[in-house]
Amino acid sequence: MKTMGVRALVVFGLALGLAVFPAYVPSSVLAAGGPGVETHPSARIPTKRVAPSVSFPNGASTTLTIPTGWGAHSNVVFIGGGITSPQAYSDDDDAGLSVGIGLFDPVEYLGLQLSATMNDVSDGNNWSGGVKVHRYLGNAASLAVGADHLFPSSDSDADESYYIAFSHALQGDASESGTAKWNVTLGAGNERFGKKSPADIASGKGEHGTYVFGGVAYEVFKSTNLILDWNGINLNAGVSFAPFSWTQGVEFIPIVVTLGAADLTDYSGDGVRFIASAGLSYKLF
Repeated sequence: MKTMGVRALVVFGLALGLAVFPAYVPSSVLAAGGPGVETHPSARIPTKRVAPSVSFPNGASTTLTIPTGWGAHSNVVFIGGGITSPQAYSDDDDAGLSVGIGLFDPVEYLGLQLSATMNDVSDGNNWSGGVKVHRYLGNAASLAVGADHLFPSSDSDADESYYIAFSHALQGDASESGTAKWNVTLGAGNERFGKKSPADIASGKGEHGTYVFGGVAYEVFKSTNLILDWNGINLNAGVSFAPFSWTQGVEFIPIVVTLGAADLTDYSGDGVRFIASAGLSYKLF
């Protein structure tokens, strides 16, 4: 995978998260750490120790291309994948895979999320690691610090990115199922959150983005969110849903699907591209 700015797919958006990263994993794969885990309540927070009146995010993703303040914890494992079509300044598609685990308790102490990502499925030697430390702050808010693209393999060409992210499920406007309708994320980071690609620079689009990112998600119906986010390089929009939550009488299966359009402005890249991701999470014990 050649460095193409913010096109790579980081999708493990399901708690694994889907996100478009500068040149390394399908954006949908990295943003959350993997498809589906971060956004699933069982992976997000031990709710039985939290006030029952608090409304948390639903089972779908709340961001597309940026990390959130939530993280996997308490022996939750996740796997997910994502695709970007096409890559920036290219006719080729890009795809990636991510696996990870969440450890410890973010309510009592700190949660720890560890992940490994195949940045390009066409190159079996293009891997990197990720880490996120997160803490539940109360009132459906969580803060995380993390890093992507750590310990890259020899075929990887992206730089380490560090970030801090805060996420909050806004209270006072809950859905019929008790989840928060509005979810917001704000954060800042280096490298992929503001460093533009050589192709962007050559195209006269400058060297740097904002290094500040943010996103908002709105629940339109059960476990289905409309999402808009800014990743420091460009604007992205899409929809995320947990399809198995729609069937009455069936136990929730933590699979999340996220679809979107990336690079909606000419601030970076050479046009709008399609991003998609899917992920599955499971609590071991």
